[in-house]
Amino acid sequence: MTVAAQQTIYVAAYEFPPYFSEKTENHLSGQLIAALNSEQDEYEFVLQRVAPNARYDALSEDGCCSLILFEDKKWGWADKADYTVATTQPIKIGHERFVALKQPGRDQSFFAQTGLKFGGLVGYHYPFAGNITDNGVLENEYGIYLSHSHSTNLKMLLNKRLDLVMLHDDYIDTMIPAETQEQLLIAKEHYDRFELAVVVNEKKGLAASKIEQLLERINLKELVTRY
Repeated sequence: MTVAAQQTIYVAAYEFPPYFSEKTENHLSGQLIAALNSEQDEYEFVLQRVAPNARYDALSEDGCCSLILFEDKKWGWADKADYTVATTQPIKIGHERFVALKQPGRDQSFFAQTGLKFGGLVGYHYPFAGNITDNGVLENEYGIYLSHSHSTNLKMLLNKRLDLVMLHDDYIDTMIPAETQEQLLIAKEHYDRFELAVVVNEKKGLAASKIEQLLERINLKELVTRY
């Protein structure tokens, strides 16, 4: 009997802890890939790191990857991808909120102030800045400081070099030690809600419906609820 060759599927991933980070091996994308590879032998899934702004090219016809995990389709895919992508059902719902440093007399009204020095991430989308990702526009027109990691922005916030950052709840809960959280003023109201799914270019050999079937075979709910 002839055994069909295993198809290699490259999965794009950019710095988005705790879902993926080069700074740790303990990220959700890695655990999910390991579970998928362990459960079946039709496909071999391989993580491929990309820059946030490069994820649209990564899934293109000539790009390196077929899909991306833990992504919201509203994050630029309609405008920046010159091809059609499909998505699975959401596998994780998340919220982002503003975070500042606790100071005497500072309360939730601080988040309504204008002229604050905001720290963002290269390639990320911020609705208050029109979801623009052009570094020059964000830095020069909006006065946003851009770095490549939440940890860098958090350090700058703690050192009073920034007034405000935006973090999502899973990052706050899993990546920031309790003693550091005690130093932070966290907005009670979330700024944005996102629905994380698998975004896939189905013309590259794998359909969203097939991915959903594979996800049903692993204990996805248990994996996701750890974060």
